[in-house]
Amino acid sequence: MSGSILRFNGGLHLGLSVVSQEIARRTATDDDALFSIYGRIFGDQAAAANRSRGVWQYGKNPQSPDGPVILVARADARPLGQLGTMPVSLWWDDREVRASWGIDYFVAPEAEGGGLAVELAKTWMRGVDVALALGLSPASYLICKRLGFRDLGEVPFFQAVLDPAAVVRRRWGAIAGAVAAPVLNAVWRLRQPPRARLYRDIDVRPAGEIGPEYDALWERARPGFAACVRRDAAYVDWKYRRAPHVSHHILEARRGGELTGFAISRYDDYRGVRIGWIVDLFAPIGDRSTRNALLASVMTAFRQAGVVRAQMFCTSEALAADLRHHGFFRGRSTAHLCARPNGVSDLPTTRPGDWHVVFGDSDSNR
Repeated sequence: MSGSILRFNGGLHLGLSVVSQEIARRTATDDDALFSIYGRIFGDQAAAANRSRGVWQYGKNPQSPDGPVILVARADARPLGQLGTMPVSLWWDDREVRASWGIDYFVAPEAEGGGLAVELAKTWMRGVDVALALGLSPASYLICKRLGFRDLGEVPFFQAVLDPAAVVRRRWGAIAGAVAAPVLNAVWRLRQPPRARLYRDIDVRPAGEIGPEYDALWERARPGFAACVRRDAAYVDWKYRRAPHVSHHILEARRGGELTGFAISRYDDYRGVRIGWIVDLFAPIGDRSTRNALLASVMTAFRQAGVVRAQMFCTSEALAADLRHHGFFRGRSTAHLCARPNGVSDLPTTRPGDWHVVFGDSDSNR
């Protein structure tokens, strides 16, 4: 798609005039107009945050060596909307293919209904082997369905309460929390898994250098998934260590000195409640010992940090089973997942439980 311009007929009615339209790569001259539209739709604070993380998100992506791939819709050279993309290398069935997440997708309110949103999506999906969409708005979802995207449902959301008394205090007051705390904490401890048996051969420590071991881990692990974004050293370093807008904690699991998996976590405060996010947890699909050792270590760190509730999104049924083992339960999810294969096998779309999609994918982890 580099350097391409798509001009199409039909015209866009703005006031009394009918203008020509085009879809092309975004340039610096589009910035002010597009950030202004973004601010009108999502608010000035969101627009400022979008601008501040843009250099990292678009310009530093290791799968985007030729610079940001952001499609802009123009009418008579006037920017009226865009579709940003996050290029990735995607394990798809039995090979890696060119894919991208669709992000930062919007059209100016005065241009809605003129076909620009549909043309942006068409241009995007034609340029990759698999187009991926996560956390769609109702309007975006309808466009994706119209263009043949496969609906993979909502990414399951899991949560675990680490401090039941804190939840009671928040809902019913300090006295109720104090009375209920001994019983609730005793019940919570009984639900925790025995620590030693399943993963005593795994050593978990904070990550050092993100280097070639991550590439080797990816090569070993990828055949176990129906679909998974390439999680090599370049990706992990960019996505989690160098993200400027949030601080991530990276834990590594090793067996006999060999890297067998990693976990990414972060903290957030939501209405006075300390939240611990498991942003990503990656290991070969058959290595339950590594997943459980990483989960136990993350949960220990959460408790030490005063986390009240732990949360994770994940599609993997194997990882979901391990989350339940550590006291997680299903909650309500609004993270809709869709995919549009383009000239490649459709088989992975029939096996969403074998995908590895988490909160760290796309641009959800803001």
